[in-house]
Amino acid sequence: MKHEDFPIDINIAKEFIKENTGKWPVNSGSGKYVYINMSMVRMQMAWVMPKLLYAKGVAEKRGAECIALTWGENELLSEVFESMGIKHVSLERMNRKNLLALLRSGFKTLGILIKCGDGEKLKKIKLWGIPVGLSMYEDILRTSTMSTIRSLRNKTCIKKIFHLLWMMYALKDYIKKYPAFFNIADDLAYHEWMQTALFKISGAKSHNVSVVGMEEILLDDKLHTVRRGTIRHEVYEKLIGSVTDEQIAIADETLAKRFAGLNGRDIDRQAFAGKKVLSKEDFVNKFGINPSKKTAVIMAHTFTDAVFNYGVSFYKDYYDWLERTLKIAREITDVNFILKPHPTRAAYHEDSDSIEMMYERLKADHIFLLPDDVSAESIKNIADAVITIGGNAGAEFACLGVPAIITGNPYYKGFGFTLEPRTEKDYKACLQKLSKIKRLTEEQIKNAKKVFYLNTNYVDDTRFSDEFAKLLQGEYKKMQDEMNVKYFESNKGTKDYNDIILKCIIEYEKTHNLTDCEFYQKGTNAVS
Repeated sequence: MKHEDFPIDINIAKEFIKENTGKWPVNSGSGKYVYINMSMVRMQMAWVMPKLLYAKGVAEKRGAECIALTWGENELLSEVFESMGIKHVSLERMNRKNLLALLRSGFKTLGILIKCGDGEKLKKIKLWGIPVGLSMYEDILRTSTMSTIRSLRNKTCIKKIFHLLWMMYALKDYIKKYPAFFNIADDLAYHEWMQTALFKISGAKSHNVSVVGMEEILLDDKLHTVRRGTIRHEVYEKLIGSVTDEQIAIADETLAKRFAGLNGRDIDRQAFAGKKVLSKEDFVNKFGINPSKKTAVIMAHTFTDAVFNYGVSFYKDYYDWLERTLKIAREITDVNFILKPHPTRAAYHEDSDSIEMMYERLKADHIFLLPDDVSAESIKNIADAVITIGGNAGAEFACLGVPAIITGNPYYKGFGFTLEPRTEKDYKACLQKLSKIKRLTEEQIKNAKKVFYLNTNYVDDTRFSDEFAKLLQGEYKKMQDEMNVKYFESNKGTKDYNDIILKCIIEYEKTHNLTDCEFYQKGTNAVS
């Protein structure tokens, strides 16, 4: 059975357990349950503690019990949860106790393999109306070395599909026994998507809770999670008319700092910080780019990171979109194409089917690969257009007058400064017209800056901002900044920060009651 990784000094953990034991009420026998779904969460205490406190707030308001879900078991982690009156349940143990769920998942997996030989057919699979196929597609890419799914008939796909279906059948039975009225989640994608949909059809409301903030998770009538880009777009549509000239100036300053690698998350700054900025002349001399042609920059996405984050479209996934784009670009010889790899692709295990391998297969005299040591800021010196599914670059470079061709549904879609083909035929036609593409108008640039300002400055009451939240946020930011991006997919370095963060929490508790913090209080306000 899988062991849940919980890197922590045992003595510090025991001190926390001692400090909290007896402080937290347990509403046993209530028949109502708050689930804390941490099946996708590394046990990093600055990220875990907000979920636990929010859950306790919800439970206290409704007189309910709390259940924390993780994939594996860990005795010390169980003790930490139990010291706060939270029951720890391992999904692996839940699976193994439910042999009927095993049989159901086996038959369902066999049926999928018989009817669905490839990834496109997998996307159409549903369970109780839940689009589990789409969810499993994202999860397979995120947790394997695959960059796209051409065939399901391999060990990786079969094992993953079977395991996830087993979990869903077992979890449905468990929720029936311990009814959920509230679910606290961590993500909108991957297998957590199908779990959240299961909680919804079971009658539970779901909130996403992190160290930064909280939000209700919305699902549409097809039980697709409504991704953040769609939610933000609706908010920005209402607010764009109120953005002032002074705020547009702030957007200019923010963008300049972004290009200098001075703001944003550490993994975002990888695109700019400490890298060379090339002039147009440098591009011509270094790569042999034809200066008389228009130049379009293809902004590659990480192949495995939430591949339906911008909606389900005419491409299979990020890999398929890039491959199709390059094939079209090969035929358009009157335009320079620069392929820009995503700066953090190594953090998302892009090793097999890498972007370099794709480039070697599909390169042409007018298609160029931008090296990793070149800053993305260089794009502003050469680009007449950027091509992306929905990455931030589409909004950033629009602020400089560079139009973006987008095929997804990002937060900046529909504001008049992007080209938005909705079919593959339209997409190809759009790329074929790149030699005639024009710079954005001043009005379009102004709109782009307004949207960029809103996306970097809009704050609502879903954010945590009290003293305790700032303490955890500060320590977590240090952890993000100091842990090298190559360790992003591992727990390397987590122990030191868990020790620091848990010590901070213990010291804070000596002079404060955690039920007074926003994590807990906003939990009490989450239910009527």
